[in-house]
Amino acid sequence: MPTKKEKKPGKVNLPIQNQFIARFKEVIPPSVGLAEEIADVLDVSIDSAYRRIRGETELTIEEVYKISKKYEISLDEVFSNQNDTVTFSYTKLTDSEKNFEAYLNRLLTHLVTLNKFENKKIYYVAEEIPIFYSFFSKKLTDFKLFYWQRSVLNVPDYQQKKFDWGVVPQNLVDIAHNVYKEYLTIPSSEIWTTETVLTGLRQIQFYYDSGIVSAQHATELLQEYRQMIDMILKNAENSRKNISDKTDTFALYYSEVVLGTNCIYVVMGETKFSYISFNTMNSLTTNNPQFCDETDHWVRNLEKKSTLISGVSEKQRYQFFTKMYRNIDDCLERIKP
Repeated sequence: MPTKKEKKPGKVNLPIQNQFIARFKEVIPPSVGLAEEIADVLDVSIDSAYRRIRGETELTIEEVYKISKKYEISLDEVFSNQNDTVTFSYTKLTDSEKNFEAYLNRLLTHLVTLNKFENKKIYYVAEEIPIFYSFFSKKLTDFKLFYWQRSVLNVPDYQQKKFDWGVVPQNLVDIAHNVYKEYLTIPSSEIWTTETVLTGLRQIQFYYDSGIVSAQHATELLQEYRQMIDMILKNAENSRKNISDKTDTFALYYSEVVLGTNCIYVVMGETKFSYISFNTMNSLTTNNPQFCDETDHWVRNLEKKSTLISGVSEKQRYQFFTKMYRNIDDCLERIKP
């Protein structure tokens, strides 16, 4: 009796897997090979990766989880595509400096990945100073990380401490400052109000009034704050984040409408992401197409109703920044020993 030949594996009908692989291809930088990245994330051979791409091997649910977790791929569109259901991801931030370090690393990783795309831009609706500017200098970074861990995350090690330079581990300060430097390399459009600057100033004032920050440290922090605003003003005047930029990389809008939230909307090649603020400085992240399209519409509408004060509108820009400087000066007056 003739021996039955074993059937070679061939491509099977896996429409959902094909759609998932296509989505995965959209979110990785153009310089990264799809098969190589799948092999790395799943810890399989290149040949095994190609079999998954061709549909000869089915992805397991664990493999889908690994890929979607690393690249924050929204499974809504792959599995359901329902307009009223959106999946978000976030980094857990509760009572742990280790979790906080993971949060900062995640923020940096997002920016580094975004920067690998030729077509990229960040839109920032800023109810308070954009988080990236909180890391403008090592001193401001020191304070912001201390404030968040003591008053927002309630990390036990910080509850009885007073603020001082170096009280936050240097590795956290370095990661956060690198986040700021990476942000400077990515084109962005920001929408501010006259209230945007106040939250950071109130945090310094509150800690001074509570005896957690000395008058000397508060004064130095406010001077750093002024230097940060100087930098943003210069960027607004030039419409550039860096003087070496060959095209306009910075747009600043002044909105008279109360924004009500901090929101970051990112264009990364063919993919879009929305970051919605919650729990003070954390964010819920999704690349659900319908949700991102709605965010895009909201941001564009805000821009239309706001005044562009970068590059043009010199009078409005002067008035806007004068108010911010006045707020800093008022805060300095209140903390004089």
